[in-house]
Amino acid sequence: MNKKIFSGILVFLFAAVLLFSQDNGENFIEPYDKGSQTFSINGAMLLPLFIIFPNQSTVFVPFGVQLSLGGMGSLEWSTFINNRVSLGIGLAGSFAFTRQNNTYSLIPITANLTYNLLFSSFEIPFIFGAGLGINRVDKQVYFGPLIKAGTGFFYNVNAQWSMGIRFQYWLVPEIYFGDQADKTSYGNFMDIGLSAKFHF
Repeated sequence: MNKKIFSGILVFLFAAVLLFSQDNGENFIEPYDKGSQTFSINGAMLLPLFIIFPNQSTVFVPFGVQLSLGGMGSLEWSTFINNRVSLGIGLAGSFAFTRQNNTYSLIPITANLTYNLLFSSFEIPFIFGAGLGINRVDKQVYFGPLIKAGTGFFYNVNAQWSMGIRFQYWLVPEIYFGDQADKTSYGNFMDIGLSAKFHF
């Protein structure tokens, strides 16, 4: 999927949400309460930042020499334990390309904790997540831990929908032992994109 197609899909998705979710005169002071739930659809650019190889002579390697700019999409569900804090799960899929034109894919499955700072029709979420990352390059697959932290800025279009921009940092370790310990690495990524969130 090239960048034009990916960008076109994002524009279409959020234009459709705006078209079908317009509503006027609603109060957004307290959009959430205990038991409220949200479902989010997210699309983003994936920025490979750098890799740390703690057991090699060259410890710090810029990701740009190995991976291209990529893309990411995710689905997330959460439920509120009070009117500010939510717990949830997320499933994402991402891709980039190596210098040899092989596809690198990363599939994160995470449990998420979010604190929402609310003011009027706007909200700023502070997100922390941890879980499993499935890395694949060509025929090589690695299952390992993954953590993320991020924030964003959302506008409540109406009582059911909010839209915004979101930034997340990902730490993706690949840990090896014994005679393969020198392959241990810590991948660092960032995704920057748009999010549509349905409240129910």
